[in-house]
Amino acid sequence: MSYNMLDLYNFNKINNSEFKITFEIPDNYFYNFSELNGEYFIAIKLNPGQTQPSTSFVGHSEKALIINQTLVTKFEQYEKSGVLKNPTAVIGG
Repeated sequence: MSYNMLDLYNFNKINNSEFKITFEIPDNYFYNFSELNGEYFIAIKLNPGQTQPSTSFVGHSEKALIINQTLVTKFEQYEKSGVLKNPTAVIGG
C-alpha cells in the first residue's frame, strides 16, 4: 500500500530485547517518536509553512525496547483534516 507521508519502513531485531525501526518520510516533514501504555507511536507531521508533501523522502531510525514480549508500533500521519493512522506493526506476543 502507498502512503503520501510514509514510504519504506522496516523492523530489525537487534537482540532479544530491542528492535531498530527504520522508515522514510518526505524531506519537508518531521516526526515525534513516543511510547504510551506499551505501544510506540511515530507521529508524522508537515513542517510549519509547508502545504504539500515533498516527493523526496529521507530515512530515519529509532530503537525500541520490546515491552511484554511484544513490539507494537503505530504510524500516525497528521493531515489538515485530522489524523490519518497508517500502518500498525505487531511483532511477538
